[in-house]
Amino acid sequence: MRNPKKYVRTVSAALCSLLILTSVPALADTYATVQGGGLNLRQTASTQAKVLGQYPTGTWIAILEKGDTWSHVKVNGKTGYMMSKYLAPATNSTMYVSTNTGVGLNLRTGPSMDAAIITSFQPGTAVTVLKRGRGWHYVSVSGEKGYMGSQYLVERKKNEDVGKPDNGSFQAKLYNPNGGRIVNFRQGAGLNAKIIRAYPVGTPVTVLEEGANWCRVRIEGQTGYVSTYFLKR
Repeated sequence: MRNPKKYVRTVSAALCSLLILTSVPALADTYATVQGGGLNLRQTASTQAKVLGQYPTGTWIAILEKGDTWSHVKVNGKTGYMMSKYLAPATNSTMYVSTNTGVGLNLRTGPSMDAAIITSFQPGTAVTVLKRGRGWHYVSVSGEKGYMGSQYLVERKKNEDVGKPDNGSFQAKLYNPNGGRIVNFRQGAGLNAKIIRAYPVGTPVTVLEEGANWCRVRIEGQTGYVSTYFLKR
């Protein structure tokens, strides 16, 4: 005959284990970064497949399934395939607080708006991302560790001035680290957006809104978009 007390203890332990497992944040994705220049995201695992987008060196990629030649990945909401040899293992990275209102970003004890607030950090604050997740990143900043909403963290080059809020414009120049002499100025933030004009490297621009992959800029009085990869202060 089953011992009632022992059975209750067993069920209780199982429930506790389940609660612990379900409380673990969704941070189990494997990440990598693009290396070696612009990398195509393709619809299927073939160089003849349709190109869904192209991403510059340093772009973070979520690895859904790793393969020797091709990897099934997700980037900026798109799912497709990238050549594995151009994906480098991701390490801790520096990102920066970026809120459109200029208000500080909360560091929380867990990946939820209901989690307790540890403290708050102003736009431009450097954050070390220890682990990326869907909607929340586990970070370290000023000696504190916790979670921040991923949509309010952006990647910027180390030599940039990040002390200004994201809604402040700044001056930059077009440049091409790949050795090219021109940079495309587009109507929208994407490689499929119409090209307004191709400007030579060195052309001064006013960055109106900075993003991880694309920036809204003004050139010669006209507003459009340029890949962040081709901008330098």
